Amino acid sequence: MSATPDRAASRHAFLVTLNFAAVYTLWGSTYLAIRMGVEDMPPALMAGVRFLIAGAILFAWVLWRRVPLPPRAMLGPIAVTGLLLLFGGNGLVTYAEMTVASGMAAVIIANLPFFLAGLEALRKDGERLSALGVLGLLIGFAGMLILMWPKLTAPESRHLDSFKGELALLGANLTWAVGSIYSKHRVKGVAPLMAVALEMLIAGAALTAAGLALGEAPRFHVTPRGALAVGWLIVAGSLCGYSAYIWLLHHVPAAKVSTYAYVNPVIAVLLGWLVLDESLDWRMGLGTAVILGGVAAVNVAKVRIGGRS
Repeated sequence: MSATPDRAASRHAFLVTLNFAAVYTLWGSTYLAIRMGVEDMPPALMAGVRFLIAGAILFAWVLWRRVPLPPRAMLGPIAVTGLLLLFGGNGLVTYAEMTVASGMAAVIIANLPFFLAGLEALRKDGERLSALGVLGLLIGFAGMLILMWPKLTAPESRHLDSFKGELALLGANLTWAVGSIYSKHRVKGVAPLMAVALEMLIAGAALTAAGLALGEAPRFHVTPRGALAVGWLIVAGSLCGYSAYIWLLHHVPAAKVSTYAYVNPVIAVLLGWLVLDESLDWRMGLGTAVILGGVAAVNVAKVRIGGRS
């Protein structure tokens, strides 16, 4: 009698593990691809083309699978989600990586759990981590500071202009956190992949329009290196990574989903070192250990909904 529930639980646990693996690893590689892409293409148009192509592919696939279109009432929330997560969040990351190294960009994005946990705590029925979960967030933040320390103590850090890219990344964190919580609570009764496809199409159109308005068209030149970067972003970042993230948002507490922001910097810094010769030293090893300790604490922590356990 219990076989079917057990199989369902096992399948759900497998899907959670698989989607976390995609978000943890694939998204870590996208920082390198973005950095490579913006060396040859302007940021808004590059991001716009990425999401338009990925959205069109996914939309065609879900239609072929006869996935139903969303109710009209959900088109607004889907559009808002796409604009917050992809136009705001990813668009700002793409802009920031014109001046910020790929590994460092990922490290700054590691602030995301604080934004998510803080915004959720403000909600009456929001998710609240236990003391262990809060400790995990603090441990992860300490690991991020270890990795960022050279930048924070550099002489140029006294000038605000030198932090334009970093400030854009913090803005990306804010829009991403707002969009994640908004999507979790407002986008209902829609097949996740259908929502993802529409979000990417809407954000891609908005980013492309912004790029054209900013005069980026004359600087948009597709090179083999840039095409490879955009192709990886479409497949690994959008079709696999973003789809996995949206699925997790609807099956796992948001604070736990946000722990990807602690693992991505490790992968991004390693790839930046291997491919782009970005800095890697003993601080990377220490920061990695501290960050992964924070991830472990958050993942085993209990979550309370509002005042309930």
